[in-house]
Amino acid sequence: MKYKIFALFFLLFIANSCNNDDDNGLPPSASVNDFVWKAMNLWYYWQEDVPDLADDRFSSDAQYTEYLNSQQTDELFFNLLYDYGNTDRFSWIVEDYHELDNAFAGITKSYGMDFGLVYAGQNTSQLFGYVQYVLPNSPASNAGLQRGDIFTRINGTQLTDQNYNQLLGQNSATFGMGYIQNGELFNSNEEFSLTKVEIQENPVYQSNTFSIDGHTIGYLVFNGFRANYNDELNAAIAQLKGQGITDLILDLRYNGGGSVQTSAYLGSMITGQFDQQDFTRLTFNEKASSNNTTYKFENQGKTYDDNLVENGNFTIEHLNLNKVYVLTTGNSASATEMLISCLKPYIEVVTIGTTTYGKTVGSITLYDAPQDYYSSNENVNPNHTWAMQPIVFEYKNSQNQSSPTFGIVPNQEVNEIHYLEDLLPLGNINEPLLSAAISMISNSNFNKNISPNLHASLFKTSQSLDPFGTEMYLDKGFDLNP
Repeated sequence: MKYKIFALFFLLFIANSCNNDDDNGLPPSASVNDFVWKAMNLWYYWQEDVPDLADDRFSSDAQYTEYLNSQQTDELFFNLLYDYGNTDRFSWIVEDYHELDNAFAGITKSYGMDFGLVYAGQNTSQLFGYVQYVLPNSPASNAGLQRGDIFTRINGTQLTDQNYNQLLGQNSATFGMGYIQNGELFNSNEEFSLTKVEIQENPVYQSNTFSIDGHTIGYLVFNGFRANYNDELNAAIAQLKGQGITDLILDLRYNGGGSVQTSAYLGSMITGQFDQQDFTRLTFNEKASSNNTTYKFENQGKTYDDNLVENGNFTIEHLNLNKVYVLTTGNSASATEMLISCLKPYIEVVTIGTTTYGKTVGSITLYDAPQDYYSSNENVNPNHTWAMQPIVFEYKNSQNQSSPTFGIVPNQEVNEIHYLEDLLPLGNINEPLLSAAISMISNSNFNKNISPNLHASLFKTSQSLDPFGTEMYLDKGFDLNP
């Protein structure tokens, strides 16, 4: 049988009781847990390594029901994960799949800015935030916030590594600002009051060209592999191609991943000389091994609407490059790491920045729809909205190699945290990561006078606070056959 995955994955909790007329007489308190166990037993990548997911785990229906009633839903889910926090630090569960489906289309409720949280000094729990980038026409943009702005307080309370989640999780907040001078952090009297709104982010953030030392350098800031923006990504590549670029700097420093297919499309756009050769290979668990598949370098791509329903095709633009420069940080994850790893057997990939996140696995969204093998919300149990995002596959490149689980170490390390006293806009040729890439392309000491002005360590980012922030998923329409 064929059944479709709906707007999957790559990454909150509940203790709720729901009725389900099709739960074979299970009490209401166990109905959601029945869905969790059966779907995990079928799809979870490490199913064979989890004793409680073994096919012969229960000797009777009564024992199974007792087990389901013994735990809250979120507790059961996390107890079923293999080596949770280490091997599997990626699987997650949500109480409302409608919010999850929106997230796959890039629709979230936010202030409209991505930020990093940094320790305010050594041997301290205090933090400060810095704005990484701001979305246009967002609350942050309308308030005048911009990349490099520093904030130290929320609603008058100093940020720490103990209260950051509570303070930043509010729908409305007043940000108390600060600044860095001569390597020291100071508070200012400036404040910005922001309220979260629903925003759809276009991941194609910026595209520029620079003419330097005989090179026409293309620069593309791409912040998420979103299938509903495939055509806009292709248009950005077409524009760079039309400007006759000789080199490409791909800025993925804030790209936490997304669609496997979009990653393969971007690989095809960067190259063009490897049509129908293997880009990446996906491996599922033994029960679902019939779904093991290979994505190819392509000449044609698919477009999707905001519901991630396929609605057209496009001809992929090719740059036919033999070398690409990629800017990375610890935010660069999953489908971003896939792109780097899967291009390496074919062309030279030079990475600049800091070590990537380290995620070689992906997930699908599992709904309470057993007749569709839990992979679609078209026939979902109407009595609750729980859904899961467990790891179900691993990727490797054409040489059967995956990215290191500790992340991809850059060819040249440049840490933007060390430049926060004067963090330049993305696309400014003096911005440290971009400047380093230009120096490598032009074989010069371009802007050699740029030097670090702050020694600090990153704590977390807004992306890492969102379970969806490092997801890797399969687009709607991928057929599964367990």
